[in-house]
Amino acid sequence: MNTPDDGRDTPEKTTLFAAVLGAAALFRPLYAFKENRVALGDPVSLFGAGVPWGVFVITAGLGAAAVLAFAPQRSSIRWAKIATGLVLVIALVVTLGAGGDLAIRGEEFGRVTPSSGFWVILLAGFIIVQGSLRGAEAPEALKVLVGLLPLAVAVGLLAAGRLDSLAPVQEYYNREARFASELGAHVRLAGAAVSAATLIGVPLGVLAYRKRTAERPVFALINGIQTIPSLALFGLMIAPLAFLSREFPVLRSLGIRGIGNAPALIALTLYALLPIVRNAYTSLAVIRGSVVDAGKGMGMSRGQMFRYIEVPIAVPIILSGIRVSTVQAVGNTAVAALIGAGGLGAFVFQGLGQGAPDLVVMGVIPIVLLSVFVDRGLAVVIRALTPQGLKEAPS
Repeated sequence: MNTPDDGRDTPEKTTLFAAVLGAAALFRPLYAFKENRVALGDPVSLFGAGVPWGVFVITAGLGAAAVLAFAPQRSSIRWAKIATGLVLVIALVVTLGAGGDLAIRGEEFGRVTPSSGFWVILLAGFIIVQGSLRGAEAPEALKVLVGLLPLAVAVGLLAAGRLDSLAPVQEYYNREARFASELGAHVRLAGAAVSAATLIGVPLGVLAYRKRTAERPVFALINGIQTIPSLALFGLMIAPLAFLSREFPVLRSLGIRGIGNAPALIALTLYALLPIVRNAYTSLAVIRGSVVDAGKGMGMSRGQMFRYIEVPIAVPIILSGIRVSTVQAVGNTAVAALIGAGGLGAFVFQGLGQGAPDLVVMGVIPIVLLSVFVDRGLAVVIRALTPQGLKEAPS
């Protein structure tokens, strides 16, 4: 007879959903073969890619995930699901590269574009890995390294030239020097915006908590900013900064103009404020009065209470707000390309304008990867700085 704790009464729904989702995409096109950059492309399924071992590993992986979803959810089963998801994702990427090489053989300008089947099965593998990692018993740093393993394999294949048949990779090779420049601009702009928002937002959050009369106007202002669409806020920066630049030449000499980095930095900073201000406020609000009273009863000075009580509790919460703001900033920075600030969004909008989805993908994938790196990296830092007594759940 099954007990409620053995996990057999109901399947693990996340893994089962991912397995069904991946299975439903098996007959969708794995990639589209194009004779050149502007061709529409002919869809090719996983079973028509000419990689028999890939078909076996991917279908077996999805089947194994479905079976494991019904197994008792012990630690060993969780790691088995993680391994299954990793094998699934890595096999999918290798199969795409191998199938693409076979497809373009003899075609001087041939290329392949990942299609719906690839993206859906990739998503299924990601759900299996990440869903199982959340409940796995392991250090946060190890979880991050395991989650990044497929990316490391993909980078290795890229360096070895095994993914050169992919259209986004060919778009990258055609713009390699500019890509490095735009990537650097994207990182600098997002980093500067979050840094500025931190310097402004933390004191604002503390002020809102210490001065009750300031709480409502502070949150009304930053909540109001969030209601403005990103493109509109970027546009609103142009006219006033152009006026100031024209009236005060010293500002123009400092690079402050109606377009470029200045309006982008201001808009991104404003968008990044809310999570930081809110978490700075919350970091103080969660400290119970009994804890403060206990500190006073022990004879602690105001400085000692700040150092030994408030800071250890507040820092992880504030960093969680910075983590959210940074991920948001990495995504929002893409829009900055529309006002001349550069960044990876330049490739996205150029691809949209040219009707070149492969160029859009080349710009979007690094933005997604940057967001994942930032999110998981800061999760490790926050976990390390969280007092042991507050570590109730994984980040």
